[in-house]
Amino acid sequence: MSAVQTTGMRKAARQFTLALLLCTAVAGGAAVVAAPASSAAQHSVANGADVPAPPAPAPTPTPTPSNGNGWDSTKP
Repeated sequence: MSAVQTTGMRKAARQFTLALLLCTAVAGGAAVVAAPASSAAQHSVANGADVPAPPAPAPTPTPTPSNGNGWDSTKP
């Protein structure tokens, strides 16, 4: 390996290391910003009541037509 190739590889490794360091710093900063300020769960209270809303009713399934292809017909 010549000196020029070695210098080029060192430069590439240095640039890669710098890019990796910067990406890690940005990702770490984003994680800190996105982290909640406290460990307590935050929720909004409507009408001053601390009672959770009742769950929504489950949807009722509706049959779909077979469009004449017979997929839903009974077998003899």
